[in-house]
Amino acid sequence: MRRRTRALAALAGAVAVLASVSAGPAGAAGVNTADCRTPGGGAGATLNWGYTGKTKLGLVGLSAHDLTADGAWVRVRLDIVTGSGKRVTYSWRANRDGAGTTKRWKTYASESSGIVSARVEAQKVKGSSPVSSCYSRKAYNPYY
Repeated sequence: MRRRTRALAALAGAVAVLASVSAGPAGAAGVNTADCRTPGGGAGATLNWGYTGKTKLGLVGLSAHDLTADGAWVRVRLDIVTGSGKRVTYSWRANRDGAGTTKRWKTYASESSGIVSARVEAQKVKGSSPVSSCYSRKAYNPYY
């Protein structure tokens, strides 16, 4: 009987911890996903994110998906809006591995004026010229 009582007490404690974590901005800071596909297909991107404060975007994962055998390659980048309203785009990450491939990168973003939102931009590129592009939905910072 003691073993059962301890197990129930541990379970109740775990539920209490989960309930406190999921309430408020910290709970909203878990890992989320947004994606896009270029018009006409060919390229896609995924953004996985988790805000760790008003000025930090941690747990960022970027993925570039080459969806079709069309002679094009794919590039992705992080695109944020700061607390001062400035748009900041990060360096492009390229997937030149061919149709049906996905490349992934882990990164983070930090801005002293804050990060209001983030999104991923993808482009399908032939040679060095973008053919089409897309943006994921904006991932708004719950600390604002």
